[in-house]
Amino acid sequence: MLLNHIIKHGLFFTVIVNGYLFILMITMSPRVWGYRDYPEVVKQKVPPQTKKEKALAGIVGLPWFIFVLGFPVVSTYMLKSNLGDEISFFKAFLNIYVLFSFATVGDLVILDWLIISKITPRFVIIPGTEVRDYKDFSHHYKGHAKAAILLIPLSLIIAAIVLYI
Repeated sequence: MLLNHIIKHGLFFTVIVNGYLFILMITMSPRVWGYRDYPEVVKQKVPPQTKKEKALAGIVGLPWFIFVLGFPVVSTYMLKSNLGDEISFFKAFLNIYVLFSFATVGDLVILDWLIISKITPRFVIIPGTEVRDYKDFSHHYKGHAKAAILLIPLSLIIAAIVLYI
């Protein structure tokens, strides 16, 4: 029951989180969705984000952010309900951490490695840069490694909220 729940919710979460990001990638300028996450070699070749680009990034990122924080809470409440309203802190934490991990690995492998670093379609390239500027995958890997560590305390906090509120 626990494993089935975590896998189903983890895959759903991954598809929605990364699907939304992919839609942003193909419909908006990379200066809006990708500027902050791109390596310094890219940022050095183009001007900083404008206030309008930053504002737009915040607006289109808000639904994604709400879902990223909200769905793990809902998923853990559903797990708690499926287990007869009894759930250990470890199970709550595990559910949340695995959801985040699935989405992070999906982002790293599909969006960052495959699409941005390997395929590098025109829609990911900021004008003024070149395809080769996007080929170094280490920038993405390092960012995700740091995020993986930060997901532990975030998962612990969300698990505590679900269990004690």
